[in-house]
Amino acid sequence: MVGTLLLISAVLIGWAVIRIQPLIGHPHMERLERFHSSLAADRDKVVICLGDSLTHGNGSFDYVHALASRLEPWGYTVLNAGINGELAWNVLQRADKVISSEPAYVILLVGTNDARGTESEKVGERYIKEMKLPQPPSESFFAESYRELLDELCESSRIRVITVTLPPMGERTGGAMAPLLEGFNGLIENEARERGLTCVPLGKKLHERLLSDSFEDTPAYGAQLANRLIFKAMLRRYLLGWSWDRIGERHRMKLLTDMVHLNESSGLVLVDLLESSIRESSVSET
Repeated sequence: MVGTLLLISAVLIGWAVIRIQPLIGHPHMERLERFHSSLAADRDKVVICLGDSLTHGNGSFDYVHALASRLEPWGYTVLNAGINGELAWNVLQRADKVISSEPAYVILLVGTNDARGTESEKVGERYIKEMKLPQPPSESFFAESYRELLDELCESSRIRVITVTLPPMGERTGGAMAPLLEGFNGLIENEARERGLTCVPLGKKLHERLLSDSFEDTPAYGAQLANRLIFKAMLRRYLLGWSWDRIGERHRMKLLTDMVHLNESSGLVLVDLLESSIRESSVSET
């Protein structure tokens, strides 16, 4: 009897480890560090996706993997440089690693954590501690870091930077975070326009969808509630094997899973936009 229980326990532990493996470590960053485009790929078709958990893809729909499945059959190499929890300042600190890989394209999607960190002093303090920030998150801190990040990326004449506007936080129209996100996205759009960069309007596209199709009883965004939903989403995804769309629907959302992260539906909107932008850019270069 004891042996049977030990066997069952070992099987359950092994199963749990396999299920949560995607949440452990940063194998995608290790691949990026080993990569050198001049040896491994067509230099004109290397794409690096840079950002936070929306890009990392283990806490939401993995748009980088989906984009790679579209582009790699055509000779592209698509690399993931997303790290969970990062703000624009954190991404700026490691921009040199991305530039040294000599990509042809850098897709930049960052700012959600900058926005989340402004909700309250307590939330801001948590970000300072966990992400080792030099100052509290704010709109001005995001603007300064984002501009400096673009400056570094654009120093290389061969890198074509594609900026992406931020998705909504929560799906309730006119929520408390909406004006802040509008300001962030306005900055992203303006910087792209002034620098002659491509800007993918993810925020606008998702907002348009929510106006025509959303749950009436979707919850209002709040940092504590979002954190609880993120935890529940991870359990449902990695222990129960639920799809991201099913998780979002359980939380009364059509495009997000937990008020922050993308489900399949919204993730594929982003993939469509990025694929179109890259293919159009490639055609214009020939």
